[in-house]
Amino acid sequence: MLLKIPDMPKHPHDLERIYHGQYATNKEPKDNKQFHEPSIPNQAGQPYNKEAMENDTNFRLLVYGMEIILALGLIGWMRGSLRGAREKWSFILKILAGGALAAVLSAVVTLKYSFNIPELTKTHPSLVNEYGIWLKVINHLAGSMIEELGKYMIGVFTLLSTRHVHKMSDTIVYLIVIGLGFSLIEDAFFLLDPQSSPLLRLMSFYLHSGTSAIIGYSLGRYKFGLASYRELLLAVFAAIILHFGFNLTSELYGNPALYVAFGISTFITLQIFILFRRTLVEEYGLELRAKRLRYTKIVTGKTEVKAC
Repeated sequence: MLLKIPDMPKHPHDLERIYHGQYATNKEPKDNKQFHEPSIPNQAGQPYNKEAMENDTNFRLLVYGMEIILALGLIGWMRGSLRGAREKWSFILKILAGGALAAVLSAVVTLKYSFNIPELTKTHPSLVNEYGIWLKVINHLAGSMIEELGKYMIGVFTLLSTRHVHKMSDTIVYLIVIGLGFSLIEDAFFLLDPQSSPLLRLMSFYLHSGTSAIIGYSLGRYKFGLASYRELLLAVFAAIILHFGFNLTSELYGNPALYVAFGISTFITLQIFILFRRTLVEEYGLELRAKRLRYTKIVTGKTEVKAC
């Protein structure tokens, strides 16, 4: 008498069915709905059912709502931090729009000129097998450069040429707002992608504001004569490297990616507040120096009048 061998799994995910005893016989499982509902794979390779997809969508909307609240909170804190007259919300919205424009233009340039690895996998599989990791590294580095330089150009051409820049702190505030506008638009697109990680997007929210703060701090020092153009270039380079390091975490899997991303995002978030407060201190020093200079001119003028 021949033994009847049960059907073997055709897909690695069917190992779960073996564990639950559903391959013990050739009969279909009683609950067919569990395996016959249409599903798409998530980032971990597991199938989504309808309820999981709805929960994931709600979580992504919650993450994006948190980002909007965080952006408004940061803007409100900067507007009320001993800077004299507050900027009008109409101007803040204009700066946010500038950051959004930088995000769209950067995305267009990046998509057009970066390596299309899925397409190269089909046309040149041997090239991707041998140099795939380096192609990804080049894409991440090029994307970081394009995005940071895009925000820098928006800061130069739309902020330094306006009548709203009166203090050194104006530059760092406006660059941070540009970063907020950039991240809100970027995350709006990323959170629509089921393959993206909402937690990584939430941790990357302050990334663009933090790198913009580095550029804005040096840009303000350069405009008011406290730094050379070399320091400004070093600030842009540092912003690119931090951005590049964060982007590389997307190539990691599991907890290491979250740990590294959390460390970088925490450092960037802290340095936003550190650089902003440092800007206010240096700005106060400039005001004291200007007052002493005016006082010296007045005293010198009076002395000269008496001498005549």
